[in-house]
Amino acid sequence: MSDQVSGKRKKVTRRTLLDKKARGEPVVALGVYDAPMAAIADEIGFDLLINGNAGPMSLLGHPTPMTVRFEEQLVLMQAVTRTAPYGLTVGHLPYMTYHFSAEDAIRNAARLIAVGGADAVKCEGNKHTAKIVAEIVRAGIPVIGHMGMQASRKLEQSGYGFKGRSAADAAKIVDDTRAFVEAGVFAIILEYVPAEITQYLCRTMPVPIISVGGGPSPDGIYIASSDVVGYSAFPKPKHEGSFVNIRSLIEQGLQRYKQEVLDGTYPYPQFTQHMTPKEYDGFLGLVSALPR
Repeated sequence: MSDQVSGKRKKVTRRTLLDKKARGEPVVALGVYDAPMAAIADEIGFDLLINGNAGPMSLLGHPTPMTVRFEEQLVLMQAVTRTAPYGLTVGHLPYMTYHFSAEDAIRNAARLIAVGGADAVKCEGNKHTAKIVAEIVRAGIPVIGHMGMQASRKLEQSGYGFKGRSAADAAKIVDDTRAFVEAGVFAIILEYVPAEITQYLCRTMPVPIISVGGGPSPDGIYIASSDVVGYSAFPKPKHEGSFVNIRSLIEQGLQRYKQEVLDGTYPYPQFTQHMTPKEYDGFLGLVSALPR
């Protein structure tokens, strides 16, 4: 009996994503960083739930991913995996947590799996980084690659913004992506590149190429939930879609709460608990006898 007929949901796996690419069905990915958002997203049914570096930035106020600590990423990963049993959960390896040695990379990646509960890890990089990625994969840890604009490589890439506008830069992105695929990654997140690069990689790579700000992709689309709903410490990136703005709703609720406290209408009388007159008289007698 199929899942559609039985109504039973199955855990999303790497094979699920590869089968979707083979059938021409897009993977729908979402960046999630806390338990409530992960629970809602998993109930809706996203294929990929990615705990990227946007989480510590949007929720913890890091102005740059270079200051994100591994332990912060790990705690947010645990929050996601505790409430998302069906989506394939992915933990981002923060800045310089997989660059010093293969041993260091495997150890940190394994912690995101064994302690964080992630199903896979995500690595940024290039064809040189691919050598370490291959070691992580060889250790039995599934990896998703991240190409194009890479937040934790801002210094190397001369800032944020579109990557691959020139023919030479576009060719480098393709070269680096091929190296990651040869290293064994099962999907690629492709961020902030011209649509032509996205389309080319979708046609030529055997793994799903999932676009975030890289134009349409038949393989899949990714966006951070903080951008989807307008809940972040920072302005929404210009290349992201706008679906709902909960910030204005939060502001309305907080303003109303503040005003009702100031004018004395909150807490509401119907939710206020009182002692019986007898117990209250007894209380006054007891406290009056207490030593001063």
